[in-house]
Amino acid sequence: MEELRKDPEPQEEKIPPFRGLYRHVKISVKALDWIIFACIAVILIVVAIELRDPGFTVRFDSRGGTDVPAQTQMYGELLQVPEPPTREGYRFTGWYTDESCEILWNVEKRTVEAEMTLYAGWEKLE
Repeated sequence: MEELRKDPEPQEEKIPPFRGLYRHVKISVKALDWIIFACIAVILIVVAIELRDPGFTVRFDSRGGTDVPAQTQMYGELLQVPEPPTREGYRFTGWYTDESCEILWNVEKRTVEAEMTLYAGWEKLE
């Protein structure tokens, strides 16, 4: 009698042992290690740059009044309202974004978006 030949059972794909998280990925462990290393390096560089960024400097030009120290603010923060400068014979009218003192800076609503200089506005007393 002729012996029946059985087809061999389909063999499952052999996965090397001890691949851990990589056992479901068809890429070499060495390549995945390099990808993970590169991602970690990018994250560390971005964090280092972010920590190094001190923010934006806001300078105050008192235009003849008492000095007002500069401030450092982060993007999107409200400006810390400085003590108004004084000038003999003048009344302080506010901080302006332009030297001609036409565009008033609203210290309660506008946020810092870049380095800038604010100019003191003055009204002559009679």
